Amino acid sequence: MGVLPASGVIHVNHDKMSMEEEQIYTLIAKNLQGDITDKESVILESWKSESERNKNEFNDLAELWKQSGRLQFPVRIDAVKALSEVHVRGGIIKRKVPQLSWFGQVAAILLLSVLFSGLYTYFFSEGSSHEYYEEVVAAHGTRTSIDLPDGSVVFLNSGSSLRFSSQLGQNKERKVKLKGEGYFKVAKDPGSPFIVDAGKLFVEALGTAFNVNACHPDSQIEVALIEGKVAVHSGSGKKSANDLILSPNELARFNITTNSLLKESLDNPEKYIGWTEGKMIFADDPIRDVIQRLENWYHVEIRVQDQQLLNYRFTGTFVDEPLEEILNAFSLTSPLHYAIKPGIKNDQGEYSKRIIILKHR
Repeated sequence: MGVLPASGVIHVNHDKMSMEEEQIYTLIAKNLQGDITDKESVILESWKSESERNKNEFNDLAELWKQSGRLQFPVRIDAVKALSEVHVRGGIIKRKVPQLSWFGQVAAILLLSVLFSGLYTYFFSEGSSHEYYEEVVAAHGTRTSIDLPDGSVVFLNSGSSLRFSSQLGQNKERKVKLKGEGYFKVAKDPGSPFIVDAGKLFVEALGTAFNVNACHPDSQIEVALIEGKVAVHSGSGKKSANDLILSPNELARFNITTNSLLKESLDNPEKYIGWTEGKMIFADDPIRDVIQRLENWYHVEIRVQDQQLLNYRFTGTFVDEPLEEILNAFSLTSPLHYAIKPGIKNDQGEYSKRIIILKHR
């Protein structure tokens, strides 16, 4: 099986955007501030009339802006400068994946950070007493890295998000909220524990490196510790007799259905953190686990047509390879056969997920 060379990563910044995309989102910001000229308004209205999707996007942003009326902007904001600054501070890292609209999936999130996370206090406040929350989302098929205000670094896997305070590190505890999967390299601060809220599981650390997989929060959450020490709490996040303390190369599994929290040895740490380098590693994994990871990474829907396939397990390491290459490899080592139904374009120009049908030969 041939391994495709890694396509590399690029740091997205202001210079990489097309002028048209930059102009439209800047005009939206100026329109919502009431600082748009007649000429600029004509350009914006023309863009809105081009498609129902454009119109809906503007209306959604306008509604969010309306609901955030508590924000005050006593001085004029340089929207272009602000947008550029957010791109730089966002630290978005991605790899190119076919059929992905980078600007629609990533830059829109950065724009929301500009419009609705207290941009004025972020760029123009003279004091540091103002607190607001930012949320960074990794578009499907991409990996994103974030430098947090306290010096910690977080990698987000495809489709995952992280919410954190602008004053992270200035309080007695550093708390972030994770949806999906994230790899954390926590800056040491003995006086301020770092807490990851993964929904029904909480991970507390002082200075360490660990991976939290909450991609399926209704069934199972996993915490893999690479170095340091962490405490894992279920339920409300408060300490109890059922908490687990993890040492390096240990894994905690929280079963949502049975409300059980178990610990086991971590034989292959790279399997849990290899995704940060574009590696997808399977080690005698049941096909259900394989399907979950493929669906999340490639943003597809996989249907098993023949139930006997559920008895198979798979092993393999793939580095930045397209989904078809992985399915081809599995079909060579098992009676698995697959068919792909392409996504369907709707009236707004958006595509539905591709559907993968797995059959038994």
